[in-house]
Order: sequence, then C-alpha cells, then structure tokens
Amino acid sequence: MAFGPLELMIMSFPADRLNAGVLTTLDRLTRAGQLRIVDILVMRTDPAGQACTVELCDLPGLPADLAWARLATGLITATDLDEAARLVDRDNDALAVLLEHRWLNELAGRVAASEGTIVALTHIPGAPGHARMLTTTS
Repeated sequence: MAFGPLELMIMSFPADRLNAGVLTTLDRLTRAGQLRIVDILVMRTDPAGQACTVELCDLPGLPADLAWARLATGLITATDLDEAARLVDRDNDALAVLLEHRWLNELAGRVAASEGTIVALTHIPGAPGHARMLTTTS
C-alpha cells in the first residue's frame, strides 16, 4: 500500500490528560476520510526515568471502538522516538501519530502526474509561541 506524503505529529500532554477528546477527534477525521493514521504510539517516562513506548490500546479508559488504536506498523522509528523524547519532559506523555493527509495525497498524485514534485511542506502550529517547522519531502 502506498502512503504519502506523511507527517509525524508529536503531541504532549500531562500524563493523566491524554483523553478520549483528542482520540475521538482523530477518529472523526479518519472516518471522514480527511486523514489516515499510519502508525500511533504513546511515549512516557518509566519509573527509572527512561523513555518507553506504550501501545495506545494498552492505556486504560480510552474508547474501545477506535479501530486504529491497535495499529503498530513500526513506521515510527526509534530515531523518531529519540527526537520526540527531547521535546517532552518526564511529567508528560507524548502521543506520536504518523498520519497521511488524504487531501494532500490526492494533490501529490496530481503534481506527480504533471512531472512535478512537492519539494517542501511548512507546518505552522496554530498555538501562540510555537516555532515554524520546515519539513522537506526528499
């Protein structure tokens, strides 16, 4: 199955605040065909202070009907997780979501059919105080 372009989104939450609201929104966007979740993991700090990953489906109290909660494709790599670990502190969990924007997939196909290439995507988070991040596609 072909993917792309993909985006790795890292969200940080206090350990007890990763809740159904975020996950049901991801589920609604997935069901509406706006995005596809390709891989998803929770990263937290264990009692020894080391970063570790937890399958989303292993967290208590989350909605049982999230089909993608058991998704673990391995496409989020150890290198990705190491980089994400530097973005969060030990009091927070990180939700790492590798996703495909379905509308962008269609656009990328049209660009490729015209012998073009998307050479960069710039992601500007909506929250005040967040920096601009440039992501190249090569």
